[in-house]
Amino acid sequence: MILRLARAAALAAAAMASAATAQPVPPERILRMVPNADLQTLDPINTTAGVVQSHAHMIYDQLFGRDANQRPQPQMVRDFAVSSDALTWTFALRDGLLFHDGAPVTATDVVASLRRWGARDPHGRQIMAITEAMEASADGKSFTWRLRRPYGLMLDALSKPAGNMPAIMPARIAATDPFTAITETIGSGPFVFSRDEWVPGSRVVYRRNAAYVPRAEPASGTAGGKVAHVDRVEWLNIANAQTAVLALIQGELDYIESPGVDFLPMLQRRGMRIIRTNTLGAPGMIRMNHIHPPFNDARARQALMLLVNQEEILQAMFPDPALYQVCHAFFVCGSPQESNAGVPAGLGSPAARERARALLRESGYDGTPIVIMDPTDNPFVHAATLVLAQQMQQVGFRTDVQALDFASMAGRRANRRPPAEGGWHIGLTFWNGLGASDPVGNVPMQASCERAWPGWPCDAEHQALIDAFPYAANDAERQRILTALHESAYRLVPYVPYGQWYLPSAIRPQLDGVLAMPGIIIAWNIRKAAR
Repeated sequence: MILRLARAAALAAAAMASAATAQPVPPERILRMVPNADLQTLDPINTTAGVVQSHAHMIYDQLFGRDANQRPQPQMVRDFAVSSDALTWTFALRDGLLFHDGAPVTATDVVASLRRWGARDPHGRQIMAITEAMEASADGKSFTWRLRRPYGLMLDALSKPAGNMPAIMPARIAATDPFTAITETIGSGPFVFSRDEWVPGSRVVYRRNAAYVPRAEPASGTAGGKVAHVDRVEWLNIANAQTAVLALIQGELDYIESPGVDFLPMLQRRGMRIIRTNTLGAPGMIRMNHIHPPFNDARARQALMLLVNQEEILQAMFPDPALYQVCHAFFVCGSPQESNAGVPAGLGSPAARERARALLRESGYDGTPIVIMDPTDNPFVHAATLVLAQQMQQVGFRTDVQALDFASMAGRRANRRPPAEGGWHIGLTFWNGLGASDPVGNVPMQASCERAWPGWPCDAEHQALIDAFPYAANDAERQRILTALHESAYRLVPYVPYGQWYLPSAIRPQLDGVLAMPGIIIAWNIRKAAR
């Protein structure tokens, strides 16, 4: 009865959303999706939450996109040039770019957007630190970016699909302080955010942008032509996995980004398509608060690293071993940057836990309960959290597991107050495998103190290695930096890896054209056949 009522409530919300449109929309022109988390904030510069970046790709565009092979390709840019000394970049915008309010996109908007992005994003901060000038042309159709030294990852930075996404927005909105969330959401992308239909905790609605002019190239990742084949996209927040699965089977939903893994066999038996859009998977991260005891002491962080048994955690998360792998590589197993440099032997073993117990005593840990945020609406992270708490107790930690939803955890982790005053000690999360494989784009790897991602690691030598990576003169130098950085990470312990997994999505058989991009929902290019 509870499940039937929950589903009825979700469908009623969808029906109300559909009724709010000016004209009836045929069912095959409406795409109903369940993202992996509720959308509660809208600013892609102010947060790295994956659901916010998926939202941003719906309504904003970027200068460059990433194709299916992760190669940067022009998106808003018509053409570009770089000087022989790699210090001056010139970008010309393509024709037909309009914001959702009808205003043309100008180079002034682009410059303002990139400056805001550059204040928050790790790549952006590096580039801004070496920027001599960034100037829009008088006609607003191009801009020039002059650097004081070459930056080898310029196009990778401008095309990044996750993390702090370099979304282009009107200059007046981009003028918002980078550390203050924007309150107005106007982009130039293929969909328009229907703010009056947004109900946090229930639904998000997007309308097709009839004025959008897609590129002529075939769609690939976030590159190529972003052609919207549906008029309306509805994101429904259905926290109960069984409710969502039954709604998909009965045709009341079209797409579930992360169905409960226990339901995958049933979905396949009922004719649903199981697809994998993320070839690098998702690395799990145990994030500690570095500014409050006990994890302001590296020995306590190292103790946590030693005690974690990834296999135990992953087995609790997923019933099928094909969905996961033990991975101690900070830059993702299977990526070109994969490394085992500095990895201590026998992590999670009885011997390692004895070393952890000794390090915990040396750190001066006084038995204060460790506040662990537990996002109970995410089944696999919830399972991992409970197993971690048990593992911690085995070496002498006292734990205080506090239940909340994933979106609330994302908000709470920005709280720098002591854990006893509403702050936190530990929160488990996971990352886009593509972003985590990049030493600069791996945001939780940063150790830039108060500017670092919540948890705020602070280590000048470690940060210097990250900052040096884009300036490596050759592959050998790049590999040397990678090895040193990986060794440094196991000394500093900015976070503890707890495995890597490959969660598929589930879609109705009527859908065609679903594009692959690690960690991002892409709604353009999808066609929905009539039932």
